[in-house]
Amino acid sequence: MAKRKYGKNIAFMMEFVRKFIDEELSRFDITCDFNHHIIQRYDDMYDENPEIAEIIGRDMGDIIDNSDHLTDDELRDALCSPYDLVIDIINGKAW
Repeated sequence: MAKRKYGKNIAFMMEFVRKFIDEELSRFDITCDFNHHIIQRYDDMYDENPEIAEIIGRDMGDIIDNSDHLTDDELRDALCSPYDLVIDIINGKAW
């Protein structure tokens, strides 16, 4: 399968989430800033790749929005699944 296109907005969001997963970004930063970045970038992400935009906006967003009961490590683990799915889509290994 061929690699899927994506642009600077998807790359920014993936890097933002990666930093949290790799413990380079605090939980405070991800929970406070994720939705702000989605609001600012979603339309452009959708233009870049609608499937990836949906996964980031819906799946990752839902995980973060409903993460009050999760520890930091549980939140990181929960974000890994949609993060890995986006990486697989970009690399042409999914869908």
